Amino acid sequence: MRAIRTNPSSLRPAVSRRGLFASAAFAALSIAAGLTVGPAPASAEAVLSMHIEEQTSWVQNFNPFDLGGRRQSTMDFIYEPLVIFNDYDSGKPIYRLATGYKFSDDLKSITYTLRDGVKWSDGKPLTSADMKFTLDMMLKNPAVDTVGVGETVASVETPSPTKVKINLKAVDTHFPESLADFPVVPEHIWKDVKDLLAFKNEKPVGSGPMTEIRRFTPQVYEQCRNPNYWDATSLKVDCLKLPQISGNDQMLALLPEGSMDWIGSFLPQIDKTYVALDPKNNGYWQPPAETVAFQMNFKTTNPGNAEAFADIKFRHAFSLAMDRTSMVDIAGFGYPVVNLHASGLPPRFESWRNKAAEGEKDVWMAYDVDKANKLLDDAGYKKGADGFRTTPSGKPIAFSIAVPNGWTDWIDAVQIATEGLRKIGVNASVATPEYEQWQKQIIDGTLDAVMNSRADGPTPFRGYYQSLSTAFAGRITSAPSRYSNPELDKVFDAYRKATSDEERKKLFNEVQTIVATDFPVVPVFNGPTWYQYSTKRFTGWVTKDEPAMNPEDHDNNRLRLIHLLRLKPVQ
Repeated sequence: MRAIRTNPSSLRPAVSRRGLFASAAFAALSIAAGLTVGPAPASAEAVLSMHIEEQTSWVQNFNPFDLGGRRQSTMDFIYEPLVIFNDYDSGKPIYRLATGYKFSDDLKSITYTLRDGVKWSDGKPLTSADMKFTLDMMLKNPAVDTVGVGETVASVETPSPTKVKINLKAVDTHFPESLADFPVVPEHIWKDVKDLLAFKNEKPVGSGPMTEIRRFTPQVYEQCRNPNYWDATSLKVDCLKLPQISGNDQMLALLPEGSMDWIGSFLPQIDKTYVALDPKNNGYWQPPAETVAFQMNFKTTNPGNAEAFADIKFRHAFSLAMDRTSMVDIAGFGYPVVNLHASGLPPRFESWRNKAAEGEKDVWMAYDVDKANKLLDDAGYKKGADGFRTTPSGKPIAFSIAVPNGWTDWIDAVQIATEGLRKIGVNASVATPEYEQWQKQIIDGTLDAVMNSRADGPTPFRGYYQSLSTAFAGRITSAPSRYSNPELDKVFDAYRKATSDEERKKLFNEVQTIVATDFPVVPVFNGPTWYQYSTKRFTGWVTKDEPAMNPEDHDNNRLRLIHLLRLKPVQ
C-alpha cells in the first residue's frame, strides 16, 4: 500500500476551504454513525488502532492466497511467517514458525525445522504436515502459488512432525528469502475448500498473534489475540482495531480525535497536520523506500498500445516526458527522491550500484519534451488531426494509467505524467479504481499501465526478480508488466545458484545492465516509508533514533509482526 496526499498550497490548497467543511461534515456524520474510532473507554484491554489500507468499505476476506481481495491484516497477524529477514540488520534471520533451516551439501534440498509445540488458533497442533500440505497445494494449483514455489520445488517430504525437507529442481540459494511471504495454512481446514481463491476465510484459523475476528462491519473490524499463540508472553496487545478509511480527507478529519496509534499514510505538512496535534506523543519516521515506476502491460489486448509498449523508442519517449521533479515537489511535498537511473536501483542499495549500467543509458531519465517528440517523429509515430499519435503501423494509441482511488499523491503524480505524455502526442489519461479492484486488475492483466512500486528485500535482487522475471510475470501485484526477457532470466537463475556474495554482486551488475538497456519500466522516484505513531497508549515504537527495522505496518513488510511484539500499553 502506498501513501495518500494532497497538493501543496503553492499550487492548489492542501485542503481547500470546501474540503475542510466536507471533511468536518464527514467526520461528524461518521461519529454519529459509529464509523470512526473514538478514544477507547477505560479498560484493562489493550486495543491498538491501525491504518494499513484504504477502502471505501471492508469486505470480510482473510484468504492469504487472494492477493487482490484479502484484508491487509491477514499475513503476519493471522498467518505467521517461517522466517523474517531484517533488511535493516544485514538480512539477519528472525525465526518464527521455523527455528532454523539447512541446505544439503549439494544444495539440492533444504530442510526446515519447525517450532515444536505450536498450535493453531483452534487448539490443533501445527506440524510439518501442514507446511507440506500448503506447498503441495501451491504446486497443484498455480493460481494460489503466491511465492513461486512451482518454479523451484520438485517435491516435499516430512521426516518428522517438525522437519520439512524440500527437494529443489535446481540449486537455489535464494530460496529461503523467496519464502518470506509464504503462509502455512491448516490442512484440517483447507483440505475441504473447493475453490481456493473464492474462499473468503471469514473466520480464520491461524498461527499468528491476532487470529480472532471479534467484530466485523463495513466500517470497522476488530482482530484479537490468538488464544493459543506460541509467543503469548511477548504479546502485550489484546486487539487490533481497523477503522475503514478511504482517503486523505477522511484521515485528516480523524487525526484531531487522537484515536489512531499506528498509521501508514502520507500526511501533508506532517509537522503541522499531525505532530502539532499532540507534540508529546505524535511522531513519525520516513526512511527511504522502494522505487516507484510506470509499468506498461506488454500483454495488453489493445493492438496499438501493445505495439507501442513493445517499442523501446516509445518507452524512452515516455520517460523523457516525465517531469520527475514536479512529481516529487508538487505531488509528493518533497518527501520522495527523484530516481535518475535507468536501472531504477533504490538509493539504499548504493553498495550494489553498477555505474557501467548508467552513464549514457541515463539520458532517457531527463525531462525533455522536445527530444521525446523528435524521437517519436523519427520512429514513425504520426500525429493525427486531434494531435494524438498512432503507431508506425497506423494503430491508435490510447491508454489510462491506473492508480488506486484515495492515493492522492500518486494520483497527482500520474496527472503530471499524463500531462507530459499529451505534450508529446500520446493519448494518456488517469484511472482511479478502488484499491482492491486495482490489485485484481493487475493480477488479471486487464490494465494497460499502472504506477506501482515493488517490495524490496534485504538485497535488491528480490525486487527485480519478482517484478521482471518470466516466472513472476502477472503472478503478483508488483509484476503487472508481464515482461519476459530470456537473457535476464538466465542471469536471475545464475544468481539463485550463486554461493558467494562476490558472485551475487557480479551477477546483479549484469541485471542492472540488462534492465537499463532494455528499459522495461519507467522509474520516476523513490518514496519514503510511510510510518506515523502515537505514544499516548503504547510504547516500544521503532524510531529514527532506534532504527531497528522497517517500521511500516503495510502488507509488504513482514517485520511489522516483530514491531507489534515490541509494543506495550501505557500503564
